[in-house]
Amino acid sequence: MEWIGRIFLVFFLLIGVISSCRMVVFWLLKPDDPLERDIVVTLSGHMPQAEYLLREAAEQIQWMPGKKARRLICVDGGMDEETREICEYLKREIPFLEICTPGELEGQF
Repeated sequence: MEWIGRIFLVFFLLIGVISSCRMVVFWLLKPDDPLERDIVVTLSGHMPQAEYLLREAAEQIQWMPGKKARRLICVDGGMDEETREICEYLKREIPFLEICTPGELEGQF
């Protein structure tokens, strides 16, 4: 019966060693400075969940690793007046939020 315990012990020790090696390899291969990342959200028509979408995207940007400038770009694909007001309100709260049209977006990249 004691040999079953030893088998489990060896199994879990191997899993621990493999997991530790994996963490070290990932740490060594981690990029020094990730590329600049932008999140693009396209809104069109009446979108009652626009505030939720933009706030969630802003949270994702804040948790991204790296120190390069990041932007949240809201593309106006024909949104109605209420959705536009929500975007303008959030633009005052979120400093990296930009609102643009599809034509203006082409010029940025």
